[in-house]
Amino acid sequence: MKFSNPKATAPRHTLQVLVVDDDSFQLELLADILQALGVTDVTTVASGAQALGLLGEHPERFNLMLLDLHMPGMDGFEFMAQAASAGFTGGLIIVSGQSDEVLHAASLVAKLRRFSLLGSVSKPVGKADLAELI
Repeated sequence: MKFSNPKATAPRHTLQVLVVDDDSFQLELLADILQALGVTDVTTVASGAQALGLLGEHPERFNLMLLDLHMPGMDGFEFMAQAASAGFTGGLIIVSGQSDEVLHAASLVAKLRRFSLLGSVSKPVGKADLAELI
């Protein structure tokens, strides 16, 4: 699902991306895809709590976040609420293996939280799907 976003015009090599996913394989895969697309500054974390720790220190550091919805401890929905409170204002791409209905609900939550939602992609993520959004 792609959404138009006038803020998504930064050259890929200038993006500072935070990838949040509890699956180490997915973290590595997404980082590799991003790097293949020309993104050189990629930070990966395995939980919403770790991501909030980074955002709490510097909420403006990242201008793009890739977020998994299904994570133990703090799911993507709860994380979005806390990331908004922490002051994250960058672009957001939702990455999930959940159903289309869940992705749609997450998209609505992201919009309600005033995120710059670039879209959502289903797992497994392909290079072309991600390239279309960034």
